Amino acid sequence: MNLSRRSFLKHSTLLAASAAALPEFVKAEEPAAVPRPKIAVLGRLPDAAKIEEMQKLGIDGMEISGPFTMEEAKAARKMAEAAGFRFHSCMGGGSVERMELAAELGADAVLVVPGRVSGVKMPEPWEFKIQFDEKTNLLQQVVEGDNSPYADYIKAHNEAMQKARALVEGLIPAAEKLGITMGLENVWNNMWVHPAFAANFVLSFGVPQVQAYFDCGNNVKYYPRPQDWFDAYQGKVIRVHIKDFKLNEDGHGGRFVRVMEGSIDWPAVRAKMIEWKYDRWITVELEGNPLSLEEQAKRMKLILDGKPLE
Repeated sequence: MNLSRRSFLKHSTLLAASAAALPEFVKAEEPAAVPRPKIAVLGRLPDAAKIEEMQKLGIDGMEISGPFTMEEAKAARKMAEAAGFRFHSCMGGGSVERMELAAELGADAVLVVPGRVSGVKMPEPWEFKIQFDEKTNLLQQVVEGDNSPYADYIKAHNEAMQKARALVEGLIPAAEKLGITMGLENVWNNMWVHPAFAANFVLSFGVPQVQAYFDCGNNVKYYPRPQDWFDAYQGKVIRVHIKDFKLNEDGHGGRFVRVMEGSIDWPAVRAKMIEWKYDRWITVELEGNPLSLEEQAKRMKLILDGKPLE
């Protein structure tokens, strides 16, 4: 077992031992001492009426998905700034062109999914026992015992990881010039499925333009404690997606559900945000589980307040 994994497991054990006290920890903090992230929703460029509606509900900004032009970006930014609203991030940030659009929109972060593995035999999500080379981030083992059934997955993952590194390194100069941070996210792409492994890749770049875009729900089927990823990333989380996942009773598999209706321990997640002084943006992502804007805002505020869904 490598040092990174051993160190991470130590953090996980300490957190588990104190899990019962986490809700009290959130409530015990003085409000002025608690870094409070800004609330955002995900969607296409809005009009002025939609911005006004969101602001009345306490929504501070948006992460933008889908295509838009430079002219649309300029007009939207002007409209948002006049209202005191913010487009804080854009999806699909794996190109210079998309980063230029994001910068014109006033965003300082983009979400980048740098690679994907599919079409090969993989372990079941609960079977993963990752070992990797800390210097190269190359996979060495994915399950305990015989790994030969997964040789194609290990090979495909390592090839995709090397391509991902080349992609991100090639984008760093543009990101620096534009004032953009790339948030790397593993969006159900069968890569970097455990915290220490993902963090080793993100931190290996060693530049402020490359950090993590952490989605609380995406990896629950592989690793059911999203709060632990904050420790693994060591403060290098530039944005957070709020999404929920409901594990089956046996802990094997499950489905995405509406926020605060799944298996995630939201007080523990919030406690980790506080511990790492995360005060940037949290963006609700519905993943086919619709909620009204009013309900999205309500649930995001409950998470930040460390309160349960009534």
